[in-house]
Amino acid sequence: MGNNRHVLVVDDEELYRELLSGRLTRQGYRVSEAADGVGALQHIERTGIDLALIDIKMPGMDGIELLGRIKQLAPQIEVVVLTGHGSVDTAIAAMKLGAFDYLTKPYKLTELDLIVERALDRRTLALRCEALSAEVKRLRQSDDAEMVGRSAAWQQMLERVHRAAPLDLPVLVTGESGAGKEVVAAALHRWSKRAGEAYVPLNCGLLEGELVESELFGHKRGAFTGATGDREGLFEVASAGTLFLDEIGELPASCQAKLLRVLDSGEFRQLGASALRHTEARVIAATHRDLEALVEQGRFRHDLLYRLNVVHIQVPPLRERREDIPLLVEHLMRRALRRNASGPVPRLSPCAMARLIDYPWPGNVRELRNVIERLLVFGDGEVIDAAITNSILSTPGEAPAATSPAGFSRIAPLAEVEQAYIRWVVDALEGNVSAAAARLGVARSTIYRNLKPKVDRPAH
Repeated sequence: MGNNRHVLVVDDEELYRELLSGRLTRQGYRVSEAADGVGALQHIERTGIDLALIDIKMPGMDGIELLGRIKQLAPQIEVVVLTGHGSVDTAIAAMKLGAFDYLTKPYKLTELDLIVERALDRRTLALRCEALSAEVKRLRQSDDAEMVGRSAAWQQMLERVHRAAPLDLPVLVTGESGAGKEVVAAALHRWSKRAGEAYVPLNCGLLEGELVESELFGHKRGAFTGATGDREGLFEVASAGTLFLDEIGELPASCQAKLLRVLDSGEFRQLGASALRHTEARVIAATHRDLEALVEQGRFRHDLLYRLNVVHIQVPPLRERREDIPLLVEHLMRRALRRNASGPVPRLSPCAMARLIDYPWPGNVRELRNVIERLLVFGDGEVIDAAITNSILSTPGEAPAATSPAGFSRIAPLAEVEQAYIRWVVDALEGNVSAAAARLGVARSTIYRNLKPKVDRPAH
């Protein structure tokens, strides 16, 4: 059946349009009609079209000119040209301009059905290829594609993941920055019924306002400054798969009501469009923020929280599963060496491993990964000893040297200690200033001020 695909029929003969529209509607497609090229372009600008069936011979703008205009305006739309003048030259011109295929009148309706189905199959394949390309890129950049851990805390969480994965319900994943929320989200998709479909991630904290809405819902050309063409949103790209919304606590208020509507009905509008679209995407959201506190502050919708939090999974911080650290160390070393095509995996001395196990890990697994990569760079030989491990964990500007009961190696002005600690927190959170400000309970301006290099002022 049509699966809600939108087909535009363009022909100046009303009876012919009605015949095609009626057949396509019975096949399950959404159908719009236009009597000429100008009307067709107006439909394309207002609504999301997947396939256009256009007659070649029309008054004013003919089908060949309209085909060229469509490919300039929305190149992702598939086009089939219909002609009663089946010359080879016309067919060649249409195919050169990007037509999917052509039909010569009169033709069998069963032949039309087959070409429409093939054209829309290619449209679906293009959407999936785009989503899979994003997924491959994500996996190449990911250092934690597996669920590693045997601790009781991790196994309890893992059980919830296994139970939630096949339910096809929204899931809210919470936990500290760097604890592995994205790993959990990927596992929920990988173990779900949608595993063969697209897994599309979006960090809501990286974009603002219209840019977030454009990423989620798509936009029409001219919807805002810089929107030079139509663009599909991630809800459409992930329609048969999973949309992972990381840092959901950073989602602008303007987007929260629209996201709630999608979760309730599956319906949304592109920016600058009037027609409704539909998605079947499963939503997994993650945050390190206290969403209930944000609700009390009026910064997050309580009804949106209820819809996202159908299933809740809390990812334990690394300090609550220290027995997993040796497994994680080996896993991260192997991945780093495999990525860089290096030699055998070195081992840590008992004292070095004890140092890693005892460390508080405020940056969680992400910080551990950073430390492991530096150990592989600066370590020498098959065994990494405690000396190099201590030097890595006590690098100036990242962590104070543990030579006093309080963990400091010298007396320093409080402002200097504060600046060093803030720099270390930002580094542990991979430069995420918003996350650092939230964890420290300060304004982002405080973070930025401490990240600026100090400039010595000349004495007066």
